[in-house]
Amino acid sequence: MAALYYELDVLEALITESLHPKNLLRQKSLSERDFDQLNDLLLKEKETIKKRLKKVTYSYAKENHRKLYIQQHQFGVTRLKNRLIDFILPKESQDLFETPADNLEIKIYKRCLSGMNELFSFIREEFPQYFNYDERVPDAIVPQKFERLRPQLVRLKKKLLKASQDISLIEITIRAISNHFDSSLTYRKLNALKSLIKELEEFNLQDFSGGSYPPLVTLLAYLNFNTTSFKNYFIHYIYEEINKYNTLSEKIEMISFHYKEISQLPMKPCSTFLIESSSVQTEVATWLFNEMTHLEKKRTLELSTAVPFKEPGDPESEKGVYSALTVEELGLFFKIQKDTSLLKNKNMKQVAKSIAEYWHTKQKENISWQYLYNSMSSPDMETIRNLEDKLVGMVNWLRKMKSGMK
Repeated sequence: MAALYYELDVLEALITESLHPKNLLRQKSLSERDFDQLNDLLLKEKETIKKRLKKVTYSYAKENHRKLYIQQHQFGVTRLKNRLIDFILPKESQDLFETPADNLEIKIYKRCLSGMNELFSFIREEFPQYFNYDERVPDAIVPQKFERLRPQLVRLKKKLLKASQDISLIEITIRAISNHFDSSLTYRKLNALKSLIKELEEFNLQDFSGGSYPPLVTLLAYLNFNTTSFKNYFIHYIYEEINKYNTLSEKIEMISFHYKEISQLPMKPCSTFLIESSSVQTEVATWLFNEMTHLEKKRTLELSTAVPFKEPGDPESEKGVYSALTVEELGLFFKIQKDTSLLKNKNMKQVAKSIAEYWHTKQKENISWQYLYNSMSSPDMETIRNLEDKLVGMVNWLRKMKSGMK
C-alpha cells in the first residue's frame, strides 16, 4: 500500500511554526495586514482541505484505507486544536471564543481554533462511517460541552420532580450523567449522553406506568442505564418489596415474581449507557436468581443487606490481567504477535493455557484455553475489524505521545 496522503501540512506549519508564541513574541505586535494575510490563508486552506478529503477518501479502493486516511486527519486536527488551546491558556471554557477585547495575537489563535473545530465537525458529519468515536474529547472542551447540556439537565430535573418521581433516583440519574463529563469523555460517550438526555426529556410517563416498578425505574431499565448506582437502587427497591413479607416461602415466591418481571422487562435494542458494564436486566436477574438459590438451599433468610455491585475494575477483585478485548480478539492479538515474530513461543497451546490462567476479558472471567486456542487459528471478519479499530487507536495514541516529545 502506498503512503496515505496528508492534507494538513500547510496548517501544521502555520499553527506550530508561524503562530508559535516564541515566533510571535519576536514581533512587537501583529499588524492588521499580517492578521488579514494569516486569516485569508486559514480560510483558503480550510476549504482546500475539505475538497481534498472528499476527493481523496473515495479514491482509495479499500475501506480500511479510507478509514485510516480519515482517522489520521481526525487525529491531526485534534492535535492542532490542543496546541492552539495551549497557546490561548484559557481559564474558563468561554475564554476560547473570540471577543472584541482580544488583541490580534489572541484573535488569530481563536480564529484558527474555530477553523479546526469546523474541520473536525466536517470530518464527523461527512464521514461518520470512518470517524473514530472512541477518541477523547479535549480536556479544555469538556466543560464547554457540559455547559451546553446543563439547561437540558435543569429542565429534565424539573420535569421528573413534577412527575412525582423519587428524588433520590432523580439525583442518581443527574449525577451519573454529570460525572461522565471528565477527562475520559469520548465522542461515543458524548453521543450516548445526548441521546439519553433526549430520551428522558421526551418520555411520556403514561407509557411506563402500570407495571411492577415506578415509571422512572422502568424507563431507565428500558434504556439500559447500567450504572452501579442505579443497579444498587433497583436492588434495594426490590429488597424492600421482598422484606414486606414474613415467611420464607412468601419471600421466595416474591423473588420468583420479581425474577419473572425483570426477565420480561422491555429493553431498547442496542441501547446501553456503559459499554463495559453488564445490562441492568442481566445483573438484577442474576442477583435475584442467586438469592433464590441461596434461600432454597439454606432454608433461612439471609437478605439482611443488599450486596452492592462492584465497580468495573475494582482493585479488591482484580487477580490477574483484565483486558477490554473479547476472547476472540485476544486470540487474534497473540496470533498476530506469533506470525510477525514478536512472540517467540513455539507451542501455542501452552501460550493459550498460560493466558487463560492469568487473563480475564470483558465477557469472560474464566477463559477456556481450548476456545482461546481455536480463536487464534480461525478469526472471523468481525473480530478482525474490531481488533483493527483498537490497534488504530493504539497507533494514534503513540503518535500523540511522539508529537508531545518534539
